[in-house]
Amino acid sequence: MAQVKKEHVRIAILESAFRLFTAHGYAGTTLPMIAKGAEVSPPNVYSYFSSKLQILYAIFDPWIRTQFEKLDEELRPLRSPERRLRRIFSMLWQDLPGLEQGFANNVIQAISTATPDEEYRPHLIAWMEEQIERMLLDALPPERHPLVRGTELPHLIVMATDGYIMYRHTVPDRQCSDRTIDAWCRMLTGKPVKGASGKA
Repeated sequence: MAQVKKEHVRIAILESAFRLFTAHGYAGTTLPMIAKGAEVSPPNVYSYFSSKLQILYAIFDPWIRTQFEKLDEELRPLRSPERRLRRIFSMLWQDLPGLEQGFANNVIQAISTATPDEEYRPHLIAWMEEQIERMLLDALPPERHPLVRGTELPHLIVMATDGYIMYRHTVPDRQCSDRTIDAWCRMLTGKPVKGASGKA
């Protein structure tokens, strides 16, 4: 007889996993640990999720979408391209790596150790790239859109985000500087770089 899945059990598994991932990281968390925290047996976990990676995705997917929704709210009242771009980059490269005790690093750990049968989901990265492209296009004047549309720029920004997430975990002192963000904003808007030729 097939086991009837119960939503409160699924939620308990996800809550247990979130606590453990946050405290011990993806690599330091096992399915038996998650099961114990949810007060279910390890085989029962497999009735709801096929792998530890699937559990992480079930947590990370809504988590990262919430962060982008919050960013959208913050961008809405900003009018100047520079302020909008600065907020996009500061959120991705300064704020996101440290949120929830560096929770995003769990995804970096998971992807680096994933095997083909663990259902790696590239669609979430593709979704992030789409959101970043949309935000950049909304921030920039039309004449600057060719720098973004049809290029790998959104992908490079996601890769840079992953790098700062890893730095936050392994080299906490290596953080994205305001000067770096300012340089990106100036490159995208075409504004002169401070100090160039003794101007600006």
